[in-house]
Amino acid sequence: MNVNLSISGMSLDELLSAKHFQTFCRSPSDYGYGNTIEDMRRKEFSRIGDMTYLDNAGTTLFPQSLLDGFMKDLSENVYGNPHSHCISSRLTYETVEQTRYRILQHFNTSSEDYTVIFTAGSTAAMKLVAEIFPWTPNCLDNTGSRFCYLTDNHTSVIGIRGITKIINVLSVPVEPEDMLQSKNLESDYHHQGEYHKTPHLFCYPAQSNFSGTKYPLAWIEKIRLGKLFPLGTPGCWFVLLDASSYVSTSPLDLSSYQPDFVTISFYKIFGFPTGLGALIVSNRVTHLLRKNYFGGGTSAAYLSGEDFYVPKASTSDRYEDGTISFLDIIAIKYGFDTLERLTGGMEHIQNHTHTLASYTYSVLSALRYANGASVIQIYSDTEFRMLDVQGPVINFNVLDESGGIIGYSQVDKLASLYNIHFRTGCFCNSGACQKHLRNSNMDVKQNLMVSQWPVTEQGLLFDRNWMIVNENRVCFSQKNEPKLCLIHPSIDLKKNIMIIKAKGMDPIETPLMDDSDAKAPVCQNKVCGDRVHTYDCGEKIADWLSRFLNRKCHLIRQSSNFSRFANANRKGLLGVPHSTLSLVNEAQYLLVNRASIVYLRQQLESSDIEIDQLTQRFRANIVINGSQPFEEENWAEVFIDGLHFQVSGKCNRCQIICIDQHTGEKKKDVFQTLSTCREGKATFGMYLLNSSCSLYPALLKVGSPVIFAASASRQSKNTAK
Repeated sequence: MNVNLSISGMSLDELLSAKHFQTFCRSPSDYGYGNTIEDMRRKEFSRIGDMTYLDNAGTTLFPQSLLDGFMKDLSENVYGNPHSHCISSRLTYETVEQTRYRILQHFNTSSEDYTVIFTAGSTAAMKLVAEIFPWTPNCLDNTGSRFCYLTDNHTSVIGIRGITKIINVLSVPVEPEDMLQSKNLESDYHHQGEYHKTPHLFCYPAQSNFSGTKYPLAWIEKIRLGKLFPLGTPGCWFVLLDASSYVSTSPLDLSSYQPDFVTISFYKIFGFPTGLGALIVSNRVTHLLRKNYFGGGTSAAYLSGEDFYVPKASTSDRYEDGTISFLDIIAIKYGFDTLERLTGGMEHIQNHTHTLASYTYSVLSALRYANGASVIQIYSDTEFRMLDVQGPVINFNVLDESGGIIGYSQVDKLASLYNIHFRTGCFCNSGACQKHLRNSNMDVKQNLMVSQWPVTEQGLLFDRNWMIVNENRVCFSQKNEPKLCLIHPSIDLKKNIMIIKAKGMDPIETPLMDDSDAKAPVCQNKVCGDRVHTYDCGEKIADWLSRFLNRKCHLIRQSSNFSRFANANRKGLLGVPHSTLSLVNEAQYLLVNRASIVYLRQQLESSDIEIDQLTQRFRANIVINGSQPFEEENWAEVFIDGLHFQVSGKCNRCQIICIDQHTGEKKKDVFQTLSTCREGKATFGMYLLNSSCSLYPALLKVGSPVIFAASASRQSKNTAK
């Protein structure tokens, strides 16, 4: 690698010199904690050795004196279960309460304004908020609660929508730019009526764990006072502040900025203990919170034989189910003691880390190849100049001389050779990762899909080889069992198995090897009036499906030694005299045109169905990017990757297209709209059959050009999805 450096004419040695580094220090105290850093490294972090540790965003390294003080405490004191009432238990209880006060003091507040609820981490704290928040489910007038969140958020925040979805509360993502340019969302708060009282929750990070961007803490007060409405939606807005990344290197003043909920993880601050966090909740909202589950230590009284329960009066006691991690909580005291003794407090940590990050940013930005191309692509929203808008997180990719990204796994391997430790991946923040890499939703989804698939004389390999039947061997479809769409099979060709998943069920596997010649009994079934030979896939998978669908059923598979043929000749098709079929209705393939889907989407009055969701309702094998809606209906032949297909006719649609393939919910609007815009004929998509001109086995690849021949011998090109 031939790398040059050029910034204001400096050489590499000059750029990395201590003299140049000092230009980034506003004062001598900005870096190094009063020139004690080398001594600190020798005494507190000798275990690092020659390691270069750069993963403070992943976890802080704990100082040795923290561990020594904690272990000395444990060796000298006996701490009992705080739910008991003996002397050792009282010692634990009082020590834990003192730790709560110390935490509040660290954030410049007191127990008069906030309560500390210990959790298993920041993630558990967020989940607790989702479970106890006073959501109002949406009704027909759509006036229920909203869960609103920045797209630049930790996975654990986005995961709250899994809870809100169950209780029919709408989750709405908001781009950071929309909030930062929020003047159009500000209001004088003059709205009246019951809708004004509807509780909504807005969650954002004080600091992005992806890029280190610090979002305005001033949003908190504006939102709480109704001067700023996320989504432009009035109501009673509450704020959940994810402070986990922020408080690791910055001071948080809860007397100046007062969110309703704050989540933190202590290992981000001290490095130890892990698996311990807290929900810091404002006392002004505790009376609104509600709880369903109650665990040990949370009840003042309850009856086992009657639905009677009285929670404890203390907010922390009420929401800390079971015995808390009291020994780990005791370690927090030594975390605060050590932090203040070694650094002088969070302000000094903030100055130190910002100075180092700002300098590193400038050096990495200056790296150039001999051809002038950048070596590093940094993903940030600032230039690391002001510590109030930028935290010490540097996210980057290494580029090659042509500007292509060198894979992070390769960079990680090279760093390991030099004992450099940093984090790679998307850091549990897909929203920010997607934005900075400029990936569309479809880009992300396609990376989880196969890029190619084998094609046989019967169609796509293993496509429609199985069906679910009732006790009388009658086939289920989504017409009579919409929950079928919630069953997700996937094929693993390497392991030669099919994996079946469904929400709330453990995955189950079934072999791809045909068992029809072995012990499985062969039976006869009908598909679209045709007789087919099948065999039962066994009681284990039948029981799995029966439990999920809540009705007795079996999984059966088409026998490999039985052939079923398409009725191609009666359609007047040539070149497809013996097209064999799996358990499909009419043809081996179903093709739909994305342009036709976009057209249909534009006709729908409802705007809550995305293009990708609408596409999935038509359950096609092949999706192409056409130029005109319904142009596919004029085609006679299709050519993809050397494969030749005959168009055998239009697909007449039924009410299955009304079923949301993600939820199983059914609405009539899609079918009604299709019928209206097609002048009463609900046709959509074209059936294809293999031509005898094709050679098998073959591969069908995503992104392949599609050439079609129309009835008038017109040809054009599109792209297969």
